[in-house]
Amino acid sequence: MRYQPAILQQEDAEGTMMDRAYRRLKREIIEMQRPPGQHFTEQDVAAVLGLSKTPVREALARLHRDGLVTPQPRAGYVVSTITLGDAADLCDMRTLLQSEAAALTAQRGLPDRERARLEELCVDEEYGQLAGPHLDERLRQNYEFEAIVANGSGNQRLAASIVSVFDEIERIVRLAVTLSPTMPPGRTEQRRAILDAIVARDPVAARDAMQRRTQAARREIIDALTRSHSVTSTPISLPDIGVDG
Repeated sequence: MRYQPAILQQEDAEGTMMDRAYRRLKREIIEMQRPPGQHFTEQDVAAVLGLSKTPVREALARLHRDGLVTPQPRAGYVVSTITLGDAADLCDMRTLLQSEAAALTAQRGLPDRERARLEELCVDEEYGQLAGPHLDERLRQNYEFEAIVANGSGNQRLAASIVSVFDEIERIVRLAVTLSPTMPPGRTEQRRAILDAIVARDPVAARDAMQRRTQAARREIIDALTRSHSVTSTPISLPDIGVDG
């Protein structure tokens, strides 16, 4: 079984009503059509999607398990907020999981077809703005590259965990890009270093290259989020310090 981030999954018209509601709502949340903090009810969603409340309720329960919505007692749901702490934790988890996946993939090797696809995904001649009309395509290419490496590890639980993190990080990345649309240089070189290590069957080099890439992404995301007015305008208080009597 191969695991794919939500952005790469094809819309499945044959799925259950709950599946369709889940995918639709998940993409709306990740793509910021339903921004953090937005309140809504089961009735609201059912009316928009033309579904009964039961599949919508089941889809929202699944999204709650994903950490994307928070139920409000007798008051519907709210799209989960994004915090600096949560963003940092997700980025750190991505580094830990994906670095190990890169090492395992290098150890196992990749089929020629997947190696060739990674070669194609290493090319990006349009430096400059990450935001704009090509954002979705850039994100798809990025997560396709990462998913090939994750699945190449041969560890399905590891790949599933990585893909779950990608879906949460994509939402944070979209917010970060809104705040800081410039694309820092070095992205293609980082991908190339990972691919070269995998082709060379060098687990240590692959792990190190993936760590450098994901840690650079972490810095970019956190730097962008700290530019948000909601962060820069938040009062800073002293921690509670116990006083001996």
